[in-house]
Amino acid sequence: MFLRLCFSAAQTRELEKQAAELAWRKFLLPQNQVKVTLDPDTAHPMLVVSQDNKSVRKQKQQQQVPDTPERFDCWCCVLGQEEFREGRHCWLVELEGEQLKYSWWAVGVARTSVERKGYFNKSPEEGIWAVQYDEGQLKSLTSPPTYLSLSAVPTRIWVCLDCTQGQVTFINADNGVQIFTFTAASFNGESIRLWFWLWTEEIQLCLRDSTPQTPSPALGTSCPSPATPASPLLGPSGAPQE
Repeated sequence: MFLRLCFSAAQTRELEKQAAELAWRKFLLPQNQVKVTLDPDTAHPMLVVSQDNKSVRKQKQQQQVPDTPERFDCWCCVLGQEEFREGRHCWLVELEGEQLKYSWWAVGVARTSVERKGYFNKSPEEGIWAVQYDEGQLKSLTSPPTYLSLSAVPTRIWVCLDCTQGQVTFINADNGVQIFTFTAASFNGESIRLWFWLWTEEIQLCLRDSTPQTPSPALGTSCPSPATPASPLLGPSGAPQE
């Protein structure tokens, strides 16, 4: 009987904690959701950015584009146009395509000064905080990578950047479950930008906001407009949830 009462008390505390975090997130989302776009001038020549700068796909042949210092030339990466130095900012990334289970991609953020030329480690030491999916395996790009449990391929991910606390959180927007949080991120006072890496040709990464979107020129279809998830954001402590 004593063990049963203790277990019930522990369950009650956990439910109260979850309720508090859910209330915090619902309060935080409307104030911090931002519209972000891709910067085609940074895109690797094999990446095709849509005309509205809201989606990207990879093609087999390189495009004839200027090899400027801003453009990635080895890793198939692209940055966002918007730069963030302070405050909290959240945006929704949606994956579209028929081969998502067998795809290779990564979403996250990077310092504006991130290396653009040659191959480099996709890690916080290089100014990148992201999660990567490799044909059924999801991992955070820590050093070394942290492999994460995965029940299904995430198709919608909230990327939540907290410049003040120095953390980046990823939330599965389909079920509200936290994927991973980078804490004590070393932004070094730099501007932070959206960052994508895409290695699979038959999918695309889309940026979504609360307004309807026109069909994407990249694949000729639009990413469906998602409903706001029940728990899309950071907890008040900023620590990863158990």
